[in-house]
Amino acid sequence: MRFRSALLGALSTPALLAATPALAQKIGSPNTVVVEPPPGAPKETPCTVPLVSGAVFGADNANFNYTPPASCPGPWAKVILHVQVSLDAGIQYDRTGTLWVGGAPLWFGTTSEPSPNVGPHWNFYRDVTDFTALLATPQSGFEIIANYTNSQDTSVITSSAALLFYPANATYPAPTTPDLVVPMAAQGGGTVGLDSPTDMLTITPTLPTNVASARLDLYLQGQGGDEFWYTCVPNSLSSELESCGGGALREGEVTVDGTPAGVAPIYPWIFTGGIDPYLWAPIPGVQTLNFDPFHVELTPFAGLLSNGAAHNISVSVYGDNNSFSAAGALFVYLDHNATTVTGEVTRNTLAAAPNPKITSNITTVNGVTSGPVKTASVHNYTITGYAVTSAGRVTTTVQQATSFTNDQDFRINNNTGTYLQAIKQATTTSVNVTTTGGATPGTSATTYNYPLNLSIGIAPAKGGNFSQTTNVNQQLLASNTTEVAGLPNSQFDISDARTATDTLVFNGSGYIVGNYGMASTGTYLQSGTAIPCLSRQFAATNSILTAAQIKFCK
Repeated sequence: MRFRSALLGALSTPALLAATPALAQKIGSPNTVVVEPPPGAPKETPCTVPLVSGAVFGADNANFNYTPPASCPGPWAKVILHVQVSLDAGIQYDRTGTLWVGGAPLWFGTTSEPSPNVGPHWNFYRDVTDFTALLATPQSGFEIIANYTNSQDTSVITSSAALLFYPANATYPAPTTPDLVVPMAAQGGGTVGLDSPTDMLTITPTLPTNVASARLDLYLQGQGGDEFWYTCVPNSLSSELESCGGGALREGEVTVDGTPAGVAPIYPWIFTGGIDPYLWAPIPGVQTLNFDPFHVELTPFAGLLSNGAAHNISVSVYGDNNSFSAAGALFVYLDHNATTVTGEVTRNTLAAAPNPKITSNITTVNGVTSGPVKTASVHNYTITGYAVTSAGRVTTTVQQATSFTNDQDFRINNNTGTYLQAIKQATTTSVNVTTTGGATPGTSATTYNYPLNLSIGIAPAKGGNFSQTTNVNQQLLASNTTEVAGLPNSQFDISDARTATDTLVFNGSGYIVGNYGMASTGTYLQSGTAIPCLSRQFAATNSILTAAQIKFCK
């Protein structure tokens, strides 16, 4: 087990400066705000390798051939992906974007929506240092932001992307990175659609015989009927409550050779066209532009994965109601002092699927349908495995506990034509990894919280119109502490939050004819032993940025 937390690595590393480039957004501007900060970077000039330059996107890939920088040979202290995106003023849907190198996803996210008067543009940075083994050799790659234009949807999407390489030196040493990166995606790169709970994304790698540890990074993005999965109810209530079916629980299930191996809770990302487009202009939702994957620890399976045979590593989505886009990568660390590692899984309590408890009390009295629909699920497990390595017998135990609740209240009054759906959802996951034996025994304790409060109210308005008022409070909270040989090693906390409110006005034909009361905030806070204490706060009114503050705290 490597006790440099995977999530911490995405934020910064010791002795690195948190970069804060000039905001693309100014007070009084409607341009897109990127709330999340860029990762830390050395105080050095990087070598830049362009991947895509000014690509105009339709339905086709922007292909490229990547070559490592000759002037900055590895090892590297840091590798950062820089992506720029712009849209023409006009009308366009939010679009999904990805970037692939050697078949592995370096970026997965979505785009802002333009307006007839605003062509948004933004840029962001991703720490891709863990892909060093892949980036050390020439690779093919592509970026795709699938976009379609017609007489109504007129806005064109343009993007550029480059890799920034920071050479390692005495001040900024190279971190320990995975020895092997195995894409979990379509052949050659690309997401895989999962349209039902039985659909799987599967890879069948034959790994080296000296695997010391492994983790799987997973992206699971709701699409189609599952874009708003957190608003869904059981099929038996869907028609009555005028809501999507399939229930409210979605969860990634990971297996190794058909054996349950991990659980990936799914973050309720909301795209910039989600529910009400004005909610997210100019401040998109949490991670909307640039998703972070969930890290599934597979080190207890190291001995099994080292046996020289091909292994099926699969992911499916519990509750999938058409559909999810899936992608990821398997990161493998090898024992450099051994050619063979043996071992086995000695304990595995993970059930193949969750067993949610769903209760409801929906009544209809005098034309008013109302009541709660509640979903609760607990999916806890312990997996222990050992590997006989060059440092002796190393035992790794993963204890993960995920608690999910989705409480919805409805009031549908057919007499007045009003509709209210109020949702309070919480997903809390703790992941504790303990390693005994070997050269670096230690522990890693990580918690993730995904609170989401959402209310949607519809009512008649003047002139035969009707209004929809939406309120959203969306957060991502994460913390991690690690110890090595009983001594504190690192600690961090992050909080990524949005609030947004708006009222849309529709005409009798269901077309948007206006909006009012739009206000939103975006806040990002981070602190820890190996990252700078940083606060980023933004606010907007009527789709115009009204406040922006970025500061380092003590």
